[in-house]
Amino acid sequence: MKRKTRASYHEQQFQTPYRSTIAFCNWLEAIGYIRKDSKLKIMDVGAGQGANIYYMGKRYPKSTFVGADINPELIERGNHFFKKDGVRNCHLVVGDINDPAKKYISEFDGIVSYQTLCWLPEYKKPIAGLAKLKAPWVALTSLFYDGEVACDIKVKEYDLDHQLILENFYNIYSLPIIKGYLQKRGYADFKSIPFEIDIDLPKPKERVMKTYTEKLKNGRRLQRSGPLLMPWYFIGARNAKVVDQ
Repeated sequence: MKRKTRASYHEQQFQTPYRSTIAFCNWLEAIGYIRKDSKLKIMDVGAGQGANIYYMGKRYPKSTFVGADINPELIERGNHFFKKDGVRNCHLVVGDINDPAKKYISEFDGIVSYQTLCWLPEYKKPIAGLAKLKAPWVALTSLFYDGEVACDIKVKEYDLDHQLILENFYNIYSLPIIKGYLQKRGYADFKSIPFEIDIDLPKPKERVMKTYTEKLKNGRRLQRSGPLLMPWYFIGARNAKVVDQ
């Protein structure tokens, strides 16, 4: 059975940005973090090959975007794409979400992270790493529950011979707990909103981890992947020093 590689997962987003990426930027504008004419310097942590900052770079041409990812192969591919495409306001660097480089502290006007937190073993080191950058605001997308409940989920995928081929985390974190953890690290004015996808995604013929939708009678669409319900949320918080000004 052929499975989508991590590279192809990232590359397809250059051609067609995900609805969640577009909706996330809409939300960032709605809550006042960024505007179409903003001249900001923003870091995307866990940027992969840079498809999300590619979209943001086109949407906000006066701003500058730096993507950080721990995988140097993805960084090389993404920077090659930017150079080939003539992109001037985006570039990628190797970086660890848990331990950001000291040279980036107070360097950025905002920090974003797309669909990364839920794929990590836990939330404390990554959130602390984002807070260490001391940006005026942080915002991210991940899987959350709006109560004091969290789930540690490890998904194992097998081939048709029942051999293990992939293991990934799909953790669901508690919004109140994440809010409290951000507050302890100097970030207040916490905001969150569930991501309601606005298109139908077909169920894959193969029983694999791939997002699809189920439409309810009230018109809402539930997002599923394999055996899991995917409760995506957007969250954001401002540096308390900025809020108090």
